[in-house]
Amino acid sequence: MKVVFLHHANVYRAGIERMLAVKSTMLAEQMGWDVIMLTYEQNGASFPYPLSPKVKCVDLNVHFYDAFKVPHPMRYFRKLALRRQLGRALRTFLREQQPDVVICTDKDANELNALSWAHTTEKLVIEAHTGMIDHEMQVLRTESLVRKLSARKDMARLKKAVSQFDALVALTPDDARCWSPLVSTVVIPNFLPGGPCPVADLSVEKKRIIVVGRLDYQKGQDLLLKAWQQVEARHPEWHLELFGDGADSDQQELHALMSAFHLRNAAIHPSTPDITAQYVQSDFLVCSSRWESFGLIIIEAMACGLPVVSFNCDNGPRNIIAEGQNGLLVRNGDVDDMAAKICQLIEHSEQRRQLGANARQSVARFGQKVVFGQYISFLQHL
Repeated sequence: MKVVFLHHANVYRAGIERMLAVKSTMLAEQMGWDVIMLTYEQNGASFPYPLSPKVKCVDLNVHFYDAFKVPHPMRYFRKLALRRQLGRALRTFLREQQPDVVICTDKDANELNALSWAHTTEKLVIEAHTGMIDHEMQVLRTESLVRKLSARKDMARLKKAVSQFDALVALTPDDARCWSPLVSTVVIPNFLPGGPCPVADLSVEKKRIIVVGRLDYQKGQDLLLKAWQQVEARHPEWHLELFGDGADSDQQELHALMSAFHLRNAAIHPSTPDITAQYVQSDFLVCSSRWESFGLIIIEAMACGLPVVSFNCDNGPRNIIAEGQNGLLVRNGDVDDMAAKICQLIEHSEQRRQLGANARQSVARFGQKVVFGQYISFLQHL
């Protein structure tokens, strides 16, 4: 089987890029399939995660970000020209390569429309690494009436584009229900990459809480820092360690909050390729996302034996965390409840240990062998 993964650019050290690297490598190495990693805005950048040499990398050299270099109204016409360029490039590529399946991961209407226009006989699949909630939030967050109308128009274009595909892979049942009126949908979660994880020794208290994720509004680090004010006042010997990268403006905003709140035991570190080493040096993980399509960091931390405290946001965490069994769910956006739940785990070491042990057992369903088997079965039955 010949499989093409289409992603506009693989340049960030994030969940989508990591899953793409692992899946493509496994399909090439374990299944012996022909696998192509297709991009169009890679622009010579190196891939953030290792790929098997058996995975062929192709870039179509169509840079949509060039459109933002020109002012309105010329930007509209530049975008139009780039859409046509992408469609022609995809058509040439597909006719030359003749793949069996093309798996698209961006859920961008321009990309999806170009692909559906260019395709011939191959099956077209969308992997919804971000949920419909991500697109709905773009509409809700926009205060300008003009931008809100534009966001709604983009949402309508996306739904129409999705309906032209053969199947959509959702990460959770909640998200699958959102897309199912538009396209045939299957639920296949993210899986734990790699072999056995090191296990944190929760019998030894490190007084260290870890947070992992890119620094931006969605991940809610600002809400967590507000909650940490209360936690630090009650437990000044405990430390909050945030790992992640983000735009300079987002980092500056978080540092400003830390200064305004006079936080002494909160620190921000750049992302690291060996995050498991940080998990095992911690007592538990906190996920403060305002919304989350799945929560790869949650299952990674659980695999290391850490309990998790997370906002009960739409829609990933509640599909992983069983309240009071392998972690704690917090009322979404409730800073006071977040502070209370963090203090609860700090003050009850035996509960921490029990939740951590249960967490490690509960993520067996996200094991690489289990989920990859579901993925192979889905592709073979297309």
